[in-house]
Amino acid sequence: MAKAKTSRKQKRSSAKMSRLKPKVVMKLKKGARVRESNPTDEILNEDLISRAIWECFKEGDSEGVIEIFEIYLHAANKTRMAKEASVARSTVYSLKGGNPTVKTLAKLVHACA
Repeated sequence: MAKAKTSRKQKRSSAKMSRLKPKVVMKLKKGARVRESNPTDEILNEDLISRAIWECFKEGDSEGVIEIFEIYLHAANKTRMAKEASVARSTVYSLKGGNPTVKTLAKLVHACA
């Protein structure tokens, strides 16, 4: 089998491509109401989290429940939560790939409260 040859021709880099594009400036309408938003505060809002988890349960979406826990724990510092819940850190980091028990989820929720 023949050895693969490497091309000596330089290819365009994405950095050079970005300089070629014109910059887009966004403008707001006069009198537009703009409010400051912090996504982390919204993610850590217990009412929103509980409603989202309840919706997943109603739809039978167990993966969605785990995904919501993952997002919440990521925003709330996973390592600290694992220590407070006396759960192995690897368990917290592998929630999505694994199949956590209700007992594990309850410990994590208790640590978050």
